Amino acid sequence: MPPDRLPESVSWVLALGDSLRAAVSERELVHLIEAPVLLEVPRSPPYCRHVVAWNQLLLPAMDLSAWLLGRSPQNSRSLAGVFAYQARRGADPDYGALLLADIPTRIRVTDDLACGLPKNPPTWRSVAISCFKQDKKAIPILDLRHIFSGGLR
Repeated sequence: MPPDRLPESVSWVLALGDSLRAAVSERELVHLIEAPVLLEVPRSPPYCRHVVAWNQLLLPAMDLSAWLLGRSPQNSRSLAGVFAYQARRGADPDYGALLLADIPTRIRVTDDLACGLPKNPPTWRSVAISCFKQDKKAIPILDLRHIFSGGLR
């Protein structure tokens, strides 16, 4: 790599809904489900009221924007992303689903784009491990292990 170029990584920018955007690593997004069939789970938290069937697994389908904003979930989501994460180092991947408002955008990110987490909503601190700027907007990078391993309780 030429000395004047910074190392870069590839990320997916996710439209979570309510104008909220977040990012994950290129390798964490493994599948998109258009018009997912959401199965209701009684007595579950409002932001994770459903599961979705994928590859013979039932995955929690979270509405992260509802959790971040403390609002009722949006029932009109027509897209779910399936994400891989490791519950612990060296473990086989586990999977979870996030309800999305639009198709993710693939971008390249360099270290010089790093920035602080947005102040609003303040709940970003609970689900994001870092942040970068895109078009003058802060894009938090999600901690999927924390989100899907019970960290949102």
